[in-house]
Amino acid sequence: MRYIVKDLEIRSENAAQPTGNAAAPLVEWLNERDHVNAALDYGCGKLRYTKYIAMKCRSLGIVDSRIQLNRVQNIDGKISTIKEYVKMRWPSCNIYEIEDFLNGVELLYDFILCSNVLSAIPSSKIRAKSLRAIHDALSSNGELLVVNQHTNSYFSKMKSMANNTPYLDGWIIQSRGCASYYGILNKALVIRLLKRYGFSIMDSWIEGQSNYVLATCR
Repeated sequence: MRYIVKDLEIRSENAAQPTGNAAAPLVEWLNERDHVNAALDYGCGKLRYTKYIAMKCRSLGIVDSRIQLNRVQNIDGKISTIKEYVKMRWPSCNIYEIEDFLNGVELLYDFILCSNVLSAIPSSKIRAKSLRAIHDALSSNGELLVVNQHTNSYFSKMKSMANNTPYLDGWIIQSRGCASYYGILNKALVIRLLKRYGFSIMDSWIEGQSNYVLATCR
């Protein structure tokens, strides 16, 4: 999605990482999961983790902004749109534009991944809507894994940048007429957010520079 913050346009689709940048600990965790009937990649970006989720479910779903899903880009070495690529590779996949997903979906999912998404949302309102929509889309025995990177060398460098503006739980960085938002969500903050919107915490841990929180709506 695109956001206007302090008269600056933040294009969150630019934060999406290519498939080659998948984090090994998360890939390993996904590969070790049991199969489920339905699984969803919330904020799928450039499908960095979608293929690993697809191997563990009968019914796949993805969610991202209308812009991200429909723009032509390089996806795993192919020039295509996310929608076209997914329809070719996983024909039965449910594709949701986030603008529609926030209003609710009929199918319930047994597993939902939300990886490096909350930290890219420069809006408390949209974060809240996202977590409520995810809660409503999770089956009664379903599990949600939320992953956020909370530190790296660039985050440390940003604190001293002249074009750095503190905002929400991170910074807005201005560059060449556009802006980017970097939220710093540590494990404790993610747990508080999930509890606030009705989730029960099953487990939490830190792996390298990222934190993982596993939750359920039970």
